[in-house]
Amino acid sequence: MAVTFSHLFREPITVQYPEKLDRPISETLPPRYRGFLEVQMDICTGCKRCERSCPIECIAIDLVKDPSTKKQAMSRFDIDMGKCMYCGLCVEACKIESTGAIRHTREFEGATSTLDHLTFRFIPEGLVPLYKAPKDLSEVPVGEYGPHAREARERGMRDNPAMLDELRAIWRKQNQTGKKKKGGKKQAKVTIDAAKAETIKGNVVQTPKGDVGEVRATPPLGGSPRRRTAARAATTRVTTLHEGDGGGLGLRRVQVRARRRRSDGRPRVRDGRVLEGPRAADAAAKGGDAAAAPAPGGAGGRSGARPAA
Repeated sequence: MAVTFSHLFREPITVQYPEKLDRPISETLPPRYRGFLEVQMDICTGCKRCERSCPIECIAIDLVKDPSTKKQAMSRFDIDMGKCMYCGLCVEACKIESTGAIRHTREFEGATSTLDHLTFRFIPEGLVPLYKAPKDLSEVPVGEYGPHAREARERGMRDNPAMLDELRAIWRKQNQTGKKKKGGKKQAKVTIDAAKAETIKGNVVQTPKGDVGEVRATPPLGGSPRRRTAARAATTRVTTLHEGDGGGLGLRRVQVRARRRRSDGRPRVRDGRVLEGPRAADAAAKGGDAAAAPAPGGAGGRSGARPAA
């Protein structure tokens, strides 16, 4: 309780922001604070380095030809501070490769009722001529940081809502396509020529189907990597084309895989069936299923049983 009672006789340290401050809080921030962006238009060369370096495209610059001077001039330099992520890439590109016209300030107070107020327009009207930078960039007359951002912020809060509402109305009028139809996009009806219907039907019905029974899944190869490579090399694929009565072509693929026997001469047996060996080869030659060949020694033959000579 001694600590609690000691604060009863001290002056309060709570500061009512922003009414009771000795100086603006922006002046108490460090010089390299990343606040609002500002552009000093009288030293801007219009090189668009800042626009190209922005990863989220929140800077928009328009260059037009001034009819009076026949030279390039800027008609728009807008920065959407509601979209900006304060990465500083635009400032770095302008400071190193150009005159440093764009920079961060210590201004941060941007509480608004809508994001439309945070679009800073540094060219409210007319054209701004391009600045010709000297060879020595230290001679560029860089002004005070902050006043351009404050001016653009006040102008945006005052003029942006009415201007953007007018632009949105123009856009809706230009892109008006009528009422939206219910039920989504309607698919067009597919029509078939009556003369081709009989030919198409004949091709579909008369084209023979492939024999699915001839294409069977083969068990995985076992053994050493050298044996598996040799077995894969012995694999052959035969493709046959069948001409149907209707002129269509049916495709059937028959896969034949040559199997190597074990080094000890024993066939592979699974569930009483010979998977490979002489009996399986004889069964395949007669047109039967190799996997259906009975194992030597009866239905319950062991994998260790040797085939009959």
